[in-house]
Amino acid sequence: MRKHPNNNPEGTSGKKGILLSKKDPLAYNQPMNIVQIKVDETLPINPEDVPPNLVLDRDQVWAGLMLKVYDATPFVPLMTMCKVTDELENGIVRDIVFDNMSLRERIICYPKSKVEFIRVGFGDEMGTIWNEIIGDDIRQLKLRFAFNLEVANLTSDAERDYREKRASGYLKAVQATINQIRGMHIRQKI
Repeated sequence: MRKHPNNNPEGTSGKKGILLSKKDPLAYNQPMNIVQIKVDETLPINPEDVPPNLVLDRDQVWAGLMLKVYDATPFVPLMTMCKVTDELENGIVRDIVFDNMSLRERIICYPKSKVEFIRVGFGDEMGTIWNEIIGDDIRQLKLRFAFNLEVANLTSDAERDYREKRASGYLKAVQATINQIRGMHIRQKI
């Protein structure tokens, strides 16, 4: 039997009932490469081609973002599960499955302004995501989307591909969010 670097048998931590994964860099004293991926984009909520009867105001966008906080699956194409686990004074905690990753998020709401999604616990993709309503004039409203994520153990090529995939995927989610909110407005749901 191969010995674990801390002289425990392979796959054990020395504590009863706790198994370490062979992929766990801490278990085998392997260096961990953490890559930060940042994106910051702003999209118009009411572009010039949107007819006046479909223009969204700040209250409608905020109502849509609050629905997204509680169940993001209609808004985020890569999210297949979203379950609120705790209600807080200024937000919630929820468990999600995003792009086949199980994650937990602590969400802080800054009324009619910004929503902050903080990944908590452990996961393959940790960090913070922001959705922010910018502007005062109804025709100039924008939805700012930014994230700062940390991903472990990516090669240089994998980092570039991952960055492009996430930037593209999250931007699609922002446009899908705007489209979903506008659709809810059309159906008089907000």
